Amino acid sequence: MNEHRTPSPSNPRYVSNTISLGVFSIFSMFLGLAGTILITHHFSTEDFGVYTLVLVLVSFLSQISTFGLDMAVSRFIAGAKDEESKERFLSTSVVIRIGAILLASLFMWFGEPLLRMLFGQSLQPGVILYVPLLFAVESFRTLLKSILQGVLRFTQIGISDLFTSSTNFFLVLVVVFGINGNINDLILSKVFSTFLGAGVALVSIPIKKRISFNADIFRELMKFGFPLQINDFLSFIFLRIDTIVIAAFLGPTEIALYEVARKIPDYLRNLYEPFRLVYYPNVAKGYLQEGRVQSSSILNAAVRFVAFVTLFGTAFAILFGHEIIQFLFSDKYTSSAPILALLMFNLSIALTSNVMGTTLVAVGDTQKPMIINIFNALASWLGSISLVPVYALLGAAIANTLGTIVAYPLNIYFLRKKMDLGNISYLKPLGLFCIWYLLVFLLNPTSFVMKVVLLIIFLLGGFSLSIITKDDLIHLIEESGITFFGPLKKLKMYFTKQ
Repeated sequence: MNEHRTPSPSNPRYVSNTISLGVFSIFSMFLGLAGTILITHHFSTEDFGVYTLVLVLVSFLSQISTFGLDMAVSRFIAGAKDEESKERFLSTSVVIRIGAILLASLFMWFGEPLLRMLFGQSLQPGVILYVPLLFAVESFRTLLKSILQGVLRFTQIGISDLFTSSTNFFLVLVVVFGINGNINDLILSKVFSTFLGAGVALVSIPIKKRISFNADIFRELMKFGFPLQINDFLSFIFLRIDTIVIAAFLGPTEIALYEVARKIPDYLRNLYEPFRLVYYPNVAKGYLQEGRVQSSSILNAAVRFVAFVTLFGTAFAILFGHEIIQFLFSDKYTSSAPILALLMFNLSIALTSNVMGTTLVAVGDTQKPMIINIFNALASWLGSISLVPVYALLGAAIANTLGTIVAYPLNIYFLRKKMDLGNISYLKPLGLFCIWYLLVFLLNPTSFVMKVVLLIIFLLGGFSLSIITKDDLIHLIEESGITFFGPLKKLKMYFTKQ
């Protein structure tokens, strides 16, 4: 089947589930962004930098203590044939997660002197005590979401995320306008909202809950998940080593400036997550039941869509980055605009690679993503420690992007051994962007009208090169189940006639 004639899985649940979960993610993203805007306006750049560092440390603890459990339990529950097997996977995974939380918390407790020596003024006294607490609740919520993913309850995942985001936004309002609180109050707000979100996820799981440990299940989960644990640790390095190096070499103010630049890419990454959550268990199931051909057509469509949409976002950031930063986060962060554009390009390559890496894991190969991420992590780490001291924040963004680019061809190479990945699906969007960027560089647009025209040119280029086709639009309208909306129904009829 021609990859351009298969823009989305033939099963409409892919699109409808992604849209269902995506709607919740959009609301969660806006609430999170609104909360960040309040924080950046109310607190100093130094305080916001400290708050960001706490969140990064929580992420680090999560990445070194997952044992690949989240993706493993999702895959095995999705493939379980009876309720008893699902119960054993759930209960054993909970016991493993409790043990991992205890070990990671001890690691943080005894490693506090080293952290203070490494980060100095970037880590204020007292805030580190909240790191294990936030890590514990976030770790459990992530596991519970993975279990919901395994039973294909995507709407419930979205509800949990929205509940967490809305509660946290309300508490940020209280901290900023009600009690005029400090950074510690912000962290406690995050802890409480995450705890409530975990509770919502727990009651949504349609599996009997009990605490028990099964040694055979443990071995099965660890055998599949251990390479993913290494992969998670490597992922932290290439995703967050830039912030860590900035904290060590530059300080909390620079952390804040860099974090503002990466906020929008991070929120857009969250918008990609609904697709990944739906894509992963369904591709795993489809590969086992239907074989390589159908899964490959879905893969090529996914790569093509993700590449084009994220590169369009990059184009938008290149043209309007300064205005976006100024409007959302105030004038004190406008120097972050060039960093935003570069990190958006990095996001595009990273998410396209993530589709490929997720596919590799879905078809049962947990070794190759680990190998790929070793190169990514090494390039990011070496780039950060060599470029940040010289080029500051721009050096961090360049290092992060170089690591992503190094991993990109490796994803393609390994995936082609398992799936039929076409060149056109990933080369056309990238080629269009390079030509478009050359045009922008030559014209150096300054007026709003000219910038809008250049965005339209990018979109028209996507249609003229068949990166996006009328069949894509027809499939999206049909499979989304929103043909009841008059204009979309007429649009579908128009494209069908054409």
